[in-house]
Amino acid sequence: MKKLVVNFRNAMGKSQTLSFKDPDMTKTPSQLKALLAEFVGLNLFKKDGVKSYDSVVSAKFVETIETPIFNNDEEAAA
Repeated sequence: MKKLVVNFRNAMGKSQTLSFKDPDMTKTPSQLKALLAEFVGLNLFKKDGVKSYDSVVSAKFVETIETPIFNNDEEAAA
């Protein structure tokens, strides 16, 4: 599974991370940066009066590879 992991700063300068599942991999870095800047401009999230996502710091694609070892539920059904 691929996801976009974005690091933000809140209005107090503390680091915040947000992950988006199944991002559009066809977007260029500049397009993603512009979209994330729009997201910051929406001012959707506040906690205790502090804007949670005040500025974009960085973004990266992360791919997780899962390798099943066993599943007791599947073995019990057989």
